[in-house]
Amino acid sequence: MTEVKNVNEKPVKKIKVKYDTQKKIWGVIFLLPWIIGFLTLFAYPFITSLIFSFYDVTPIKGGIDLKFVGIENYRFAFFEHTYATTSSFQVELLTTITDAVINLPVLLIFSLFIAVLLNKEFRGRAVVRAIFFIPVILNSAAVSTVMSGAGSIMGELFMEENTMVIFDLSLYLNNLGIGKDLVAFVVGLIDRVYTILTLAGVPILLFLAAIQSVPKHLYEAATIEGATAYEMFWLITLPNVSPHIITVSIYAIVDTFLTSNAARVINYEHSRLNYGYSLAMAWSYVVVVLAILLVIFIVSKALKLGEHAYEN
Repeated sequence: MTEVKNVNEKPVKKIKVKYDTQKKIWGVIFLLPWIIGFLTLFAYPFITSLIFSFYDVTPIKGGIDLKFVGIENYRFAFFEHTYATTSSFQVELLTTITDAVINLPVLLIFSLFIAVLLNKEFRGRAVVRAIFFIPVILNSAAVSTVMSGAGSIMGELFMEENTMVIFDLSLYLNNLGIGKDLVAFVVGLIDRVYTILTLAGVPILLFLAAIQSVPKHLYEAATIEGATAYEMFWLITLPNVSPHIITVSIYAIVDTFLTSNAARVINYEHSRLNYGYSLAMAWSYVVVVLAILLVIFIVSKALKLGEHAYEN
């Protein structure tokens, strides 16, 4: 039996969506759970905490007593607050910012370097990869206690009769005639080794995944053309990995601030029921983090780090 076609039936037109538009649509779809969760669970206390930071908040039976004090909480947090008699919120916040600024470039270089090495073929590669990720999944508090602090085990091991240090790197470099500023910088980097190793687990995995996603034919073509490993890194690997630099930077900044002493100061004031002071400190903390992330965003746009080298 012959099928009769309707001559009046119009062909269905397929809607063509540009690739960039498709990426934006899928990006919004993946963000929807977070957006819904933020609006329904987090937005109200988030805004309320900002409002309360301008009040003297006193718990009373059946509720709280609010007394508007303007920016007094912020002024106190930055100019009068003391913590443990030798520190303050201002000191801890500045120390955290300094740590973040110094740790970030060191972490990026170290993580990318290790990721390139771990991408090579060698025996025991899986074990080495696991070793670098161990600090992320293990509780580092015990290790930190052993490695640092007064009366630490490692400190005692490197002391002779509890009076003389076996090897003083700072003194050794000063005797070589190196400038004091450079010595302080080098010694400071060495002191940060444990912190960098703790933060490096996730960035190494991100960079490693980015390197493994680079099309193999690019390296094959470069090899045929006689390119060296150095040239292939700068012209192929780094341009393809650069979009992940932003992700690693955000992760490092947020993780540094979450584990800083400034966060402990905020929790300390909150535990003492100083809600107004703790909220002012918390919002100052948030503003500083957002400012650093904004700087990273501006720099990434200026250097075009978020654009894939072979996307277009």
